[in-house]
Amino acid sequence: MIENGEIIDTEETVFGIRSIQFDASTGFYLNGKNRKIKGVCLHHDGGLVGAAVPKDVWRRRLEKLKEAGCNAIRISHNPASNEFLDLCDEMGFLVQDEFFDEWDNPKDKRKNMNERSVDYITRGNAEHFQEWAETDLKNTILSHRNHPSIFQWSIGNEIEWTYPRNAEATGFFNNMDWSGNYFWSVPPNNIDEIKEKIKTLPKETYDIGATAQKLAKWTKELDTTRYVIANCILPSSSYESGYADALDIIGFSYRRVIYDYGHENYPNKPIMGTENLGQWHEWKAVLDRPFISGTFLWTGIDYLGESNGGWPKKGTPSGLLDVAGFEKPSYYMFKSLWSDAPSIYIATQTEEKSNYKSTHNANPMEKKEGAWKNALWVWQDVNEHWNYKDEQATIVEIYSNCEEVELFLNEQSLGIKKLTEFEDHIYKWAVPFKQGILKAVGSKNGQKVETLIKTTSKPEALRLVGDKNQLIADGYDTAHIVLQITDAEGNPIKTENQKINFSVSGGAKLLGVDNGAITNTQDFKSEEITTDKGRALLIIQSIKNSTVPILIKASSPTLTSNEIEITIKPNNK
Repeated sequence: MIENGEIIDTEETVFGIRSIQFDASTGFYLNGKNRKIKGVCLHHDGGLVGAAVPKDVWRRRLEKLKEAGCNAIRISHNPASNEFLDLCDEMGFLVQDEFFDEWDNPKDKRKNMNERSVDYITRGNAEHFQEWAETDLKNTILSHRNHPSIFQWSIGNEIEWTYPRNAEATGFFNNMDWSGNYFWSVPPNNIDEIKEKIKTLPKETYDIGATAQKLAKWTKELDTTRYVIANCILPSSSYESGYADALDIIGFSYRRVIYDYGHENYPNKPIMGTENLGQWHEWKAVLDRPFISGTFLWTGIDYLGESNGGWPKKGTPSGLLDVAGFEKPSYYMFKSLWSDAPSIYIATQTEEKSNYKSTHNANPMEKKEGAWKNALWVWQDVNEHWNYKDEQATIVEIYSNCEEVELFLNEQSLGIKKLTEFEDHIYKWAVPFKQGILKAVGSKNGQKVETLIKTTSKPEALRLVGDKNQLIADGYDTAHIVLQITDAEGNPIKTENQKINFSVSGGAKLLGVDNGAITNTQDFKSEEITTDKGRALLIIQSIKNSTVPILIKASSPTLTSNEIEITIKPNNK
């Protein structure tokens, strides 16, 4: 601000310059380059820290997603903090910022409409929507529009099933039935039947198309530089109800089976997946279609809530990372699909529990042929260890983007296989167990990459590893400490667990502990925890203006650990 020729006030803001374009036939362009959106959906919580997430907790999580090749985040289903968006700007993520999970009519928040009771637990934003929607939407845009990472505004998430006329028009008797018809079937009613039903079924108090037009109008009053999109769970009715007319891009929620239907019947409207399964078949559907711009997997990280199966679970294990931010097997699968750098990962399972069975002189085959094409949220049951009974029948799975992989057991080759042999994109060997070293060596574009897992012996120690050796004494700076049970050689033991006690002294406070398991329901605010896969996570935060170095120790009834010392940097602000 300048007054009488003098500067009396200044404000600095970070900004970025980029171009974005969506084409209904050829997909998405960033700075003129055609590329696929490799996105994940993220909820607002940060695991053990809850909803008040320190910046470095998000940084650790986003760094891991970026390493896997993820380039986009869908903030579901409510706007994120500016601090989160600052990180996305800095780290180069594209962001879909989502305004609402409800519009005119409420959703039952517990069991997807199977429970109809109305109480404070199930009530959401709908009762305030008529009065506050415009203010909430515009305040979000005014707060967020300087973030170059944002490339889409989403006006709603899976809204259609809150308007009975639109849900009924598709012909799905129960469109929220996850057992099969919704995911794998085209709409039972054809386009003419859908049009007729929307026209003739009894009108409701509010019209989905009119509300969508209103939200899109408010958005474009403040920003015309981004595309307006929504996550449509019933796109076949949205095309005909006026909902899709309000959108620049129509997002499909778990409807890859009608990508072609949408493009052939409504060729001028760009399409992309905005909520999809973390499975190879979902990504293959995007790769096979130039007109599909990309996808957002549900989810990038496990989140608190929506346990579905009930207690004692605290969520749904659909993420590439677990609630503690540890990588899961599905993470490595998508790293092999999304990352250009050569990657390779070994997973194992007994043949009895595996999805596959051995065959004579051929690759293991699915016990249920074609099951990979219909896999849903949760990744198949596999292990990250090589500890079984002698000669026990096992299936070894390799997730890799290498053109070929050779598997070795104790330096003896078990053969070279090519990725083109495996329709489900998973290398497989049937291997009778022998203790020792299982090693995979891959080749991509002439570049070699390898990984191995070892049979471990009994637990001998606890190993602590921190991600920082210094904290700023600002009362906000955080550090992550990972504990892993190891054997005498220092190999991580994934098959045994122990109760661990932590001790944190000096200029830091304990934010909490977790082991990453979706079934761990103990209080996060604790100094003890039982490991899962032999590991646990501790997060600490600096104490403002403290000068005392931080010392972290761990112990169990039978094992001791190394100690970690973190120095304190004065807070100069």
